[in-house]
This record gives sequence, C-alpha cells and structure tokens, in this order.
Amino acid sequence: MKKYFLYSFLLTALLPVTSCKKDNSSSLKAVFSYVADGYKVSFTNFTENAKEYSWDFGDGSGQTSTSRNPQHIFTKKGDFLVSLTAKNGTETNVFKDTVTVLGPNIKIDGDFSDWEYVQYAYTNDAAYTSSIRSIKAFASSDAINIYLEGGADMKMEILDIYMDSDNDPATGFATWYYPVASGADFLMEGSPTGDWGDVFAHVGAPSAWAWNGVASFADVFKFSSLKTVSGKNIIEFSIKKSVLGTVKNYVNIAFVESNSGWAEVGQIPEAKTATSKFLAIPL
Repeated sequence: MKKYFLYSFLLTALLPVTSCKKDNSSSLKAVFSYVADGYKVSFTNFTENAKEYSWDFGDGSGQTSTSRNPQHIFTKKGDFLVSLTAKNGTETNVFKDTVTVLGPNIKIDGDFSDWEYVQYAYTNDAAYTSSIRSIKAFASSDAINIYLEGGADMKMEILDIYMDSDNDPATGFATWYYPVASGADFLMEGSPTGDWGDVFAHVGAPSAWAWNGVASFADVFKFSSLKTVSGKNIIEFSIKKSVLGTVKNYVNIAFVESNSGWAEVGQIPEAKTATSKFLAIPL
C-alpha cells in the first residue's frame, strides 16, 4: 500500500507540469492545393487560424485575390509561382508553390466550350471588310488548334492558309498580301466544308509561286462542322505538327477565305496593307 500510494502521489504531482508546458511554435501555417481545368485554376486553402488572405498568381497579370478559395484564369500555359500570404493580427505566414498550367484539352467536335478561356489571338479591325472576324489558337503537343469566328458570309467554301514554320522570312513565299516578312513555307488550300484540299511546300526563290504537294487535307486536318452560335459562324480545326517538319517556339500564319467561285471574301489578319504581317502562334 505504501508503494502504491507513493507512485500515485508522484504521478499526480508530475501531471500538471507536463500538461502546462508552453508550445512556442507558430499556430499559423499557410498552405494550399489546386486543380487546373484548362486555363482555369481552382485553389483550395488549407490554412488554419488565419483571418486575412492575399494571393499573387505569379503570371504578370497584376490580378490578386483576398478570397479564401479563389479561382484564377491564366492566359497561357506554363509554370507559375503562386504565393499565398495568410495573416492573423500581427502574425503572417507565406506559402509558395509552382502551379503547372497545361492549357485546354481542345477536341475538334463542334462543341466550342473548351475554347472558353482561350483569349482571342487576333480580331480584325471593325472597319476592315472580311468574312473572318476573329481567331483563337492553341498548340498542343501534336497539333495546332484553330478557332475561326465570322459573319454569315464566312462559309468556308475555300480556305487558303499561309504558314511560316521555320520563323525565317528569308525562306518560303513572300506574299504581297502580307509584305512584312511573310516567308510562307507551306500553303494549305482546300474546302473545310467540301471535304477536299492539299498541303503544298514552297520551293525556289521567295518571289516564285512554286509549290510541291506533300499531303492532303485528309492526312493533316480535322475539321468540325461550321455552326452558327449567337449570330456568328464558327468553325474549329486542327493541323498536325508532323507535316511541318521541325518547328520551334512559334509558327506564323494567315488565312484567306474565298467563295465557291474563287472570289475572296475575307482574310485574317488584315491583308494588303504596308503593315500587314502573319499572326504568330506560340508553340
């Protein structure tokens, strides 16, 4: 009994000392996770004991947020260092993590919702007469995806695509439509709605209209049907990168639309001016 009493006394005496030991570690720890859906990224904030939040999305947009769980629309693919600053009174804690944005999963199926967060790459001036008004573009690992938007006269009966694939204006055809360093290495001509067309590679001097056929539209392209959405005619299609040989950084491109009688009805970007040039599409 004496031993039992002594052990009980010692245990009782020690318990308050152990339970009252002060924890000097900080109780504020900022941390988050994210889910990327194309360019839209949703953040989940797991920070505890914070009353204020400040987000820097690291993409140079200047956009910030004070929401606990914000969403942010990035405008390009890449790796971005996102910073979350959590505050509780005078206490501050910062957590940074790299957010990887792969861009949208474009499917050429006539459902244009996957283009929602892709910015317009170019829109023709309102005063410029053209069947094609705007373009979006996104390059995936194996294809260049194109979205064209226009008026009721955009019917895609005949489409010519000029493309500088090597980023060297000294090679390829120097078209007067786009006199600012055009250098088209490829001409793609055919009908997205008529199921015919061919791809040609330029040969000879930049001034020479000389082309060799290298593929058919069926080999290289995938087109959606032409649809009218909210009063605009829209079509999407993809171009296989493999037909272009070695590409790097970006390609330069221009589009000329004609009707079934080969009369031109539109171009994008604007053509036939002293400052007309191809549109650069990042890869």
